[in-house]
Amino acid sequence: GSRADKNEYMLKYQSIRDEAWNEYKAQETLAFFTNSFEKRPNMTDIVLSTREEYGANLPMPYVSTPDVVENKYPGNVLVRKKMIQFPEENTKPFEWGSKKGRYGRKSRFSVEMLIAMSTNFVSSAVVLPAQFLTNIRKIVLSDGSEVEQRFADGGTNDLMGIIPLVARGTKNIISVYIFNQNPPITNFTDSYADIYKVANATSLDNPDFDEQFQTWVSYLNPRFTCLFGFFNTYKINQANIMNHVFHDPNIDRLKELMIKYNSLFKAGEPLIATLKDLKVIENPFWGVKGGKTIDLTLMYFNMPKKFSESIPEDALPPAEAGKSQVDKDGRFTDEELREVPELDVDGVNQIKYTNSQVNMMGYLGSWMIHHSWDGLKGHDGKDVFDGFGKIFSKRE
Repeated sequence: GSRADKNEYMLKYQSIRDEAWNEYKAQETLAFFTNSFEKRPNMTDIVLSTREEYGANLPMPYVSTPDVVENKYPGNVLVRKKMIQFPEENTKPFEWGSKKGRYGRKSRFSVEMLIAMSTNFVSSAVVLPAQFLTNIRKIVLSDGSEVEQRFADGGTNDLMGIIPLVARGTKNIISVYIFNQNPPITNFTDSYADIYKVANATSLDNPDFDEQFQTWVSYLNPRFTCLFGFFNTYKINQANIMNHVFHDPNIDRLKELMIKYNSLFKAGEPLIATLKDLKVIENPFWGVKGGKTIDLTLMYFNMPKKFSESIPEDALPPAEAGKSQVDKDGRFTDEELREVPELDVDGVNQIKYTNSQVNMMGYLGSWMIHHSWDGLKGHDGKDVFDGFGKIFSKRE
């Protein structure tokens, strides 16, 4: 979409999202009451059956690498009054865009432009003032026509950049993130310790496992759980309805992740686990072909107790009288460092981080990699993560 369409494109997407969400929830409810989880609703099929009524106006994911700019979104899309056929042909980055005209390419497609486009969260807003700060670019399409498009932060489609790698057939994928954030239940500033307090099961044999899992998964970002076909409790603005890529009808792989993370947390270890042999299913919106399997390593940025307790006392601010420098959950008691790594990313808070907070984030990240290089064991002494060394040795 662009400023010129008065948000018509985005409003049509919202209609697709609303109808697809309602249908998905209706099918999910039916599956629950009939105990037919193998027939769990497929959001991709639902969106495909809904989109034509609204000109197929979905946020189209553009992916850029050093070699190519591509958009694999399929079908006929109504852009203002013109029907345009997608997907487009792949284009070399330096050739991408119009060579002349307003919003056209006057110079090479720079790294600066790419970063600006892929992190521009402001342009996904509907409010008019925000749109004047957007990235408008005139694109030459495969049929030779030109169209002005508004480019926004890729997190509106794929939060962690996992799906483009799946589409390329990458076998080993590593994703670093804080996977919570599901307002109003949780947000970025909540720690994994908060989740563990209400959902700490480490085995399927726990009689309360199912109840605890429902609580645990409700804390996770639906832009992550959607990859497994689980779209969580609430409808969100971001385009996660296009992102189901892993076959997990009973959500068993997410249950596996909960068990591994809880075991590691209980042991004071960093939360790093690999979901091996995830079965990939077809996703036409991203050009993903089904049938293959991948290994997905998920590195949850938390504060491991083994890290915080390893920091020399004289490197930390003195604790208040009667208090320790580290609490029972492994978090620092100092107010400034207590927020690490769950720093508030909203608005101007992003430019208020102190040197101590930034440095501690860097130390933590380096320690997590080094400490887990040869693998991690859970609270029961069993192997949970094989280690980064083993992952990268496969490349030799």
